[in-house]
Amino acid sequence: MGPATHESGKKMSPPPPARTSEAPASTTLLPLTWPAALIGLLFGVLMTYVPYEFRVAAFRPLYPYVRLLGVVYLTGSIALMGALLYPRAPRWLDVGGRLLLGVAIALYWWVLNVLPGSLTGIVLYPLLFVGLLLEGIPALRQRAMLRGLAALTGTAFGVALLSVPERFPLSVYAHLAPLRPLVGLLFAAGGVGLLLPARWLHPRVPALLMGVLAVPFSLLAYALARGASWLGASVYTVLALACVAQAVSWRPRAPRTVGWKLLRGLAFAGLVPLLALGGLAAYLAQKAIEKQVRDDTRYAAAGEADFTRRYLDDSRESLYLLLESPGFRAALMSGERDALRPYLSNLAARERTFHAALVLDERATVLATSEGLEGWGFQMRELFPEAPAPGELPLSLPFTRPPDRPLVAVALPFQLDLHGARRGLLVGLLSLERLSEAATPASRRFRVQVLDRRGQKILRDTAPGAQLLGSAHLPEALQEELARPGGGVLEAFDAADRRVLAAEAPVEGSPWSVVVTQELGVAYAAITRMSAAVVGLVLMGVLMALALSQLVARDVIRRLGTLREATAALAAGDLTRRVEVEEDDELGELARGFNEMADRTGATQEELKSAVRVREEFLSVASHELRTPLTPLKGFAALTLQRLEKSGDFPERERLLKALRSMARQTERLARLVDDLLDTARIQGGRFELERQRVDLLPVLREVMERFELRGEGGVTFELRVPEHPVEGDWDAPRLDQVLTNLVSNAVRYSPQGGLVRVTVEEAPDSIHVHVKDQGIGIPPESLAGLFRPFARASNATARHYGGLGLGLFICREIVERHGGTIWAESPGPQQGSAFHVRLPRNVAPPAVSDAAA
Repeated sequence: MGPATHESGKKMSPPPPARTSEAPASTTLLPLTWPAALIGLLFGVLMTYVPYEFRVAAFRPLYPYVRLLGVVYLTGSIALMGALLYPRAPRWLDVGGRLLLGVAIALYWWVLNVLPGSLTGIVLYPLLFVGLLLEGIPALRQRAMLRGLAALTGTAFGVALLSVPERFPLSVYAHLAPLRPLVGLLFAAGGVGLLLPARWLHPRVPALLMGVLAVPFSLLAYALARGASWLGASVYTVLALACVAQAVSWRPRAPRTVGWKLLRGLAFAGLVPLLALGGLAAYLAQKAIEKQVRDDTRYAAAGEADFTRRYLDDSRESLYLLLESPGFRAALMSGERDALRPYLSNLAARERTFHAALVLDERATVLATSEGLEGWGFQMRELFPEAPAPGELPLSLPFTRPPDRPLVAVALPFQLDLHGARRGLLVGLLSLERLSEAATPASRRFRVQVLDRRGQKILRDTAPGAQLLGSAHLPEALQEELARPGGGVLEAFDAADRRVLAAEAPVEGSPWSVVVTQELGVAYAAITRMSAAVVGLVLMGVLMALALSQLVARDVIRRLGTLREATAALAAGDLTRRVEVEEDDELGELARGFNEMADRTGATQEELKSAVRVREEFLSVASHELRTPLTPLKGFAALTLQRLEKSGDFPERERLLKALRSMARQTERLARLVDDLLDTARIQGGRFELERQRVDLLPVLREVMERFELRGEGGVTFELRVPEHPVEGDWDAPRLDQVLTNLVSNAVRYSPQGGLVRVTVEEAPDSIHVHVKDQGIGIPPESLAGLFRPFARASNATARHYGGLGLGLFICREIVERHGGTIWAESPGPQQGSAFHVRLPRNVAPPAVSDAAA
């Protein structure tokens, strides 16, 4: 069965339950993303921290990439949890998490379930994968994906358990065997019931059926945990918990209070770096321990090879000492069997390494044997098919003799005199059983095997109950090591498809090699224990961070509660409420800001009252200003009418013309005041718009200057400095005429008799600058900042009773800023003249409208 699955997370926090055809409005839908993300987190932790535990045969294709797959699981699940816990997280976090988990699930499903033919994994993981992707579509997030997964999985598992129970092998589900019919019925009942249309069921039945499905999922988890299949157990544990959560209408939600948000933030911020640091520390420690384990394995193989070599050397030395014995040599010279047998029997009895011994002449005829070898036939050419290599101990091929005793013949040639009167072989039959029983330091930790490279036969095997002289079934990589003995260390799958750590070392001076092996789980048990400790420390660190966060949160929440109460009091009209600044931190700054806001609110109330008075004053002034030009206009009109009626020959023509000119000026002034009021009303009402088109600024500016030169007011002279070529831009020509007219009019109004007004145009690559300078009364420094506000006037202009409402510069600012430009004023001080500067971009999009004063 395939162990576990992932799911990608949802980017948005779980929305409120909605009424659909599948779920009643009263039911809270748990997103499938949550259990999938938890499964992915468990998979990621296990694969990243203890990759050596994934050593079963089904993992063979994935084993080299287990740690990488774990990192993918971890990254995807953490990304999904972040998207679930932070509703405002970017969309790519949710999509990326789902894609990562989807890839990991698909790969895991194919390799660990489809290829081995695991029924449960083949059913479960595609459903989880599809539900995960569908839940990533915002329009489908209110659908009961978890319920659909539980229904389809339960139905498939139930039918399989009842109809084809052999697809649940006892090797994996041994602890489930007595309960298989009950588990199948529960799965089938819950799954089929959830597949029925919702309108056929009572609103509470789906929740009850989800609770029913939690039981068989729990039993599956229990059975797999008893069988040490931790991945599968974790999958079904999470699914069981998800079914319970759905049954009781519980789902994790994005926290709403500051305390829970702080807790969430610290948990999430603590989990990610701690997992990353823990994974890095575990990886470095695993590499160090892995190197140590490999070195130990290599040393064990070398040590066993040295032990075997010494074992053979000692055996040969025993034969050599016997051959050097004078009595034995005399018996050899006599050739009497009865004289040789006591020596040979004594050698076999005294040396535990030998089972028996015999002497052969130069024709390979047996001269004598130790006791118990009567009737044994020896074909030396079969035992020694080829001559040993130079410097190599003559060792025969392994063989058996009754009663099935595995033996190897160790031969020592002899020649008793220089003339070769007596030549032959002294042969000791080495007991392979005694060799296997020899206790060595490595044999207590490793499985030690001695192999004859000439036939790949097992000569020594320290595994309990191992059969000697059988064929060695070794991994292909280890076969290559034996073909070129060199003492390498490798990881491979043995004949039982268990992942093992193996090392090979040749036995010097013999055709034998030593192979030491150890199951990977045993070899790297220290790594597993260390990784478990790291995971425990990570969890402890997160829990400590959560506990400390609560201590911090209490103080923060208390102070925020005080600010909330003070804000409510201020909103209710209590302008005297203030907050104590307890500490010099961000909340202290917030408290100070609140107190300052309260002070400003009180001041604003006073300013509003003052504004009412200003408005009333404005109405009075406006009425006076409007009435002032109308009075002479009316008088001059009456006078002109009277004169015209009395005089037919028009004798007072010059006087009449003067009156008419005065009427024209006053009428123009009145029109300008009315226009300013209308423009101000349009600006404040949001109805002030520009009509841009390609315009040459110079004709507009010259026309404005000509109007003022024709009037000749106050003897003011004008100076215009402009480029010789056109100055074009995307502007509203009538509005720019209004700006220039207003600036030049102010310069003329506040200039002394005979003063100079200079207008200059300068060009920049993407803008133009217009400067209007005069030699008038100047502007006090305190008046510069508010000069462009509505109804604002410089203090010296007000004191000297210059006419105007204070709207002209405000309208100029709005026009310039709506062109994307800026306008500002400069003045050295009273009686030192002033300068107004306008910057206009040539081509810009309409900028944001500046706030207009009420």
